[in-house]
Amino acid sequence: MRISGVTYAVRKTHRARNIILTVVILLLLAILAVVLLSGYKSFKLMHPEKKPVDAFTSNIVPEYRDISFKGTDDSFVLKGWLFPSGNSDKAVILVHSYGNNRLQFGTKTVDMIKEFLNKGYAVFTFDLRNSGESGGKDTTFGYHEKDDVKAAVKYVSSQGYKNITLMGFSTGASASILAAAESKAVDAVIADSPYADLSSYFESDLDKWSNLPGLPFNKTIPIAMEAGGSINLDEASPLRAIDGKNPRYLMLIHGRGDHIIPIENSIELFRKYSELNSRGSEFWQTDDDGHATSYLKYTGEYMEKVFSFLDKAYPEE
Repeated sequence: MRISGVTYAVRKTHRARNIILTVVILLLLAILAVVLLSGYKSFKLMHPEKKPVDAFTSNIVPEYRDISFKGTDDSFVLKGWLFPSGNSDKAVILVHSYGNNRLQFGTKTVDMIKEFLNKGYAVFTFDLRNSGESGGKDTTFGYHEKDDVKAAVKYVSSQGYKNITLMGFSTGASASILAAAESKAVDAVIADSPYADLSSYFESDLDKWSNLPGLPFNKTIPIAMEAGGSINLDEASPLRAIDGKNPRYLMLIHGRGDHIIPIENSIELFRKYSELNSRGSEFWQTDDDGHATSYLKYTGEYMEKVFSFLDKAYPEE
């Protein structure tokens, strides 16, 4: 039987339409999969499992007080410890990293606290929202956490401490810079391994947190975070926040081999701050290849450099 040219053309057109329809369906399914996976991963990233505060024997811990205080919006309670140091009016507030709690380095944090106390600094260490024993439902990589830091500053100020330093680690370091930019009560910030700009950082490095391909998820997961977490990533930018005045002193610490938050972030921050306030800036680049672990690897040198910086911020009269 002969197939006419018209019949053949109809079948060819029908087959082409089927191919196009299949491609469109597969494309829509792929988009749906990306949307669903991005939403799921953003939820998981913003709701990490709370890490319990490490237990320790009472004989190794200096005298402290259990503290509960409200966040800036009064919707939940933050908890921490205040370690007084005689009649000193100087205090260091420790701000932990993502997924951590008031004991940034576990029980080894107590050693750091003791060193501050011996130098005449009271120490306030607390759990950020949705961490440790604090309330709150979302973890936002520093965006809302800056308000927790501001609430901590307000509490410490209310206890009579007039000279306040923030010491933050990783995302807590970035939150500290953001909080200091909005609080004149903060004299100095020691920022260990911060990001410079959260939106740019996520675009280049979010895959290190999500364990998903950078393309497309480094773009789609942040969109899901903004939609589900009431956050604006563009506003989480220490690089834009620093003005050389608040804080008046800024020390950056970063490991050259840090693969989670590359040292280029601190280089950017130091470059801008030192241009505005060279006298108040300091940058220690360590040989550490971990993330915010320089204290553990170079404990003695770490604290020596910290106290040298604080001596500059609080010179003896």
